[in-house]
Amino acid sequence: MSDLRNILKEEYIKKERAVTPSTLVGMIEEVIGSLHGLNTKSSFLVEAPPGYAPASAEETDDSKDDNVTVIRRPTIKITELWGKTENGDRDIMEGLMNNIKGNTVKEKIEKVNEFLTDAAPPPGEGDISRIMSYLIFLDTFASIVNDYGASVSGFLFEAFLAALMGGTSVQIDDPEQVGASPGSLPIEDVQLMINQSEDADAEIVPYSLKLLRRDGTVKGSFKNLVDYFLDPAEGRKTDSIVYLIVTKDAEKLQGGKLGSWNGTLKFFEFTITRDNFLELIGAPRTVPVYDYVPQTLARSFKQSIKNQPKAVRGMPHFKMPDGNDIEVGAQIPKGTEVLRLVQTGTEDVIKGSAAKLYSPEEYKTVTGKFADVPDVDRQVFAALQDTKGYQTEQQWAIGHGVYDQGFIGQIKLEPELLKAKAEEYTQSLNTSIVKIFNALGDLSDNINRYFIGAGKDFNRKVVGQQAKEDAEILKTEVNATIT
Repeated sequence: MSDLRNILKEEYIKKERAVTPSTLVGMIEEVIGSLHGLNTKSSFLVEAPPGYAPASAEETDDSKDDNVTVIRRPTIKITELWGKTENGDRDIMEGLMNNIKGNTVKEKIEKVNEFLTDAAPPPGEGDISRIMSYLIFLDTFASIVNDYGASVSGFLFEAFLAALMGGTSVQIDDPEQVGASPGSLPIEDVQLMINQSEDADAEIVPYSLKLLRRDGTVKGSFKNLVDYFLDPAEGRKTDSIVYLIVTKDAEKLQGGKLGSWNGTLKFFEFTITRDNFLELIGAPRTVPVYDYVPQTLARSFKQSIKNQPKAVRGMPHFKMPDGNDIEVGAQIPKGTEVLRLVQTGTEDVIKGSAAKLYSPEEYKTVTGKFADVPDVDRQVFAALQDTKGYQTEQQWAIGHGVYDQGFIGQIKLEPELLKAKAEEYTQSLNTSIVKIFNALGDLSDNINRYFIGAGKDFNRKVVGQQAKEDAEILKTEVNATIT
């Protein structure tokens, strides 16, 4: 975990502004206060979140006039602290995410899609809290997916999801957090507060998160997963675990290959319990069984070895009743007694990834013990410790054919779509509210430029005057809008 923290630290440094959040807010208060005597301690500005920075949307001069097309929304500081409760960063993000309605991950996705597809309210009737929350959700999620490497994206997504679900939802990055048995690594990445229905109380549900390419395979440690279901620690909630799969969709190219990401994230869920463990983890493959059976031909046939299923490819369609071969190409008359090759049933075969986890004998033993009880408790489940997958610490695997069945929704994060929706919703807001955010963004830019200086044509006096003008706009609009 220390290596990951170092990676995160380096990523944050790359994106960090030269003026810190606390000094930036102080500068804003000082500039506005010195110019106009505004009592900022009771104003909107002291509520600006730490890490405030202008949004990455294309900068325009619209904030200076009445033709406002886009709001300069805050860029929230992406931090691992979102995954922990009772800290300032989590409080800010959870406060924003409270406006994303829904009590489950699926419901949250549905509400985000409603925001993206519904028409914006008429001018002046937009809900600033709702609009800012959804736009910041989309900005932040897109940044996590696009701006970091795979390992960092996955880690930050865990923290982001914990803040999104709120309450006692937490990211799990240490076995001690959940009282795991010594030597056992956490399978759960987060514990989320989920309310499955309006009539039920919220419950804490363990989740494992996987960010994959399209049609990617979910993999994990067989030993760690078995240990998870054997661990009686109350903090681990080990009766089940939900796998949340997020894939970066891609367009199919000629030849069946996948192209680049098309901006769509798809979400899938499946739940593993002790009872359904063998159906999902290393389940045998059901294959057809073929044999020659007696038959009287209802019409004439030509003997062939073509068009046979893969399992019996190259075998002749017919044989003589005594088992002797019939020459390929020979015409067999109607009414002839023959042996015809047909599917007679199916059988379960331990092959592929399952063959790394169990021998046929081990699988038969385990399934027998599981079948003898109505509910698989820890004592029965312990039979999996005697398998080769557990003893040699193999990886289990589940393909997209399994988790595709648990599709729960998708979110489109194409830059042009997000920009268009931001502009559409901006038109539904009170113009003064938009000007407040835009002036605050311009002011932070110009304060940075004033104290840092940049470029051969930099003029500190001009930049300082622009900061004062921004502060004047900010003061005017705050006084006009906020009472």
